[in-house]
Amino acid sequence: MSRWSRTASPEDAKTVVGIWLLVVLLVIFSLGQVVGQAESTTWPVKVIGDLLSLVVAGCFLRLQVLLGKGRSGPRIQLLVGVQVVASLVLLYLTSAWTMLALALASVLLVATGRRGASAVVLLGAADLAVLFTQSDGTPADTLLVLVFTLVVIGFALYAMTRLLVVLDELRRTREQMARGRVDEERLRISRDLHDLLGRTLVAVSLRNETALRLLDSDVERCRVQLVALQSSIIDGQAKLRALTGGPTLIGLSDELASARELFERLGVRALVDAVEIDHQAVDQTLAAVVRESVTNILKHARPTWCRIGVRHESLAIVVTVVNDGAASSVADDGAHTGIDDIRARVAALGGVLTAGAVNGDQFRVIARVPHEPADPAVVEAEPADERDAVNS
Repeated sequence: MSRWSRTASPEDAKTVVGIWLLVVLLVIFSLGQVVGQAESTTWPVKVIGDLLSLVVAGCFLRLQVLLGKGRSGPRIQLLVGVQVVASLVLLYLTSAWTMLALALASVLLVATGRRGASAVVLLGAADLAVLFTQSDGTPADTLLVLVFTLVVIGFALYAMTRLLVVLDELRRTREQMARGRVDEERLRISRDLHDLLGRTLVAVSLRNETALRLLDSDVERCRVQLVALQSSIIDGQAKLRALTGGPTLIGLSDELASARELFERLGVRALVDAVEIDHQAVDQTLAAVVRESVTNILKHARPTWCRIGVRHESLAIVVTVVNDGAASSVADDGAHTGIDDIRARVAALGGVLTAGAVNGDQFRVIARVPHEPADPAVVEAEPADERDAVNS
């Protein structure tokens, strides 16, 4: 109960108190039955009966505490075994039957599968045998009512305790899911920061290198590069504010316009042919594909041209980014920084992404996403051989 006391709601605490009060009432009733035995019952037997009642109640409460802590194993089984034996001995010696309800509840709490069902049946058979042998002329209907009362109390205790355990597990599961969502959001922010700022920093670095080379030979062109560098910095700051200010991310049309402008400033011939995309998740994912591809082009290649195409096919929306001037050392599939993250984002929508060298010094990235993307929470990435088959 220690963990319940720290994490349980007030309603759960009331249920715990209710269980413990019911146990206390059963103990009081059992002690009264033992003490009120006929004069033929000796006092040592009555004392043993009282001790057995306390043992059964103590074992049940301890079992409840251990279950509340998520414990299992031999200690749990030992507590249940002690309860069953003590309650049967108590019934045999003094005809005090109330502790059998606690034993039944304990067996139900730890019973699983056929072994558990067998344990419940054996306990019930033993209870009936002892009750009828110790009936002393008690009518059969009275014994049946007694057995029914035992079963009702036992199942009530089982249901209340089991409900507390399940609610506690549900609470811990919700906490784990919340932590998982926080971690996922951190990963998203990290990924988007890489996508948004990586290209800006690369562009700024290239502008700065160009300005340094032109500083002594052509001051006017150096000034142009510095102005463009300042513009890139301002644009990166705006994107950073958009990222940290809310969940809205840059769309595909903005990414294409930004890529075209950046290539024009760098003297790279840009060929952009794109269609409109209505689905927001697809639009943002394909925007990330373009953003990462352009970033990698600036970091790893010396291109003279770049072709970006967005088209509708019968089953998917396809984005293709191709450039020349790719370095041979990085012309392998998945070699660029961030490609694996983008591939995972595309796969989460039920699509596939391939990246690799084609026609010598050219590098191509192709992403295919279904028109109606799947739920990212339940879709797993396709195996590599299936992706290759789709894109072959």
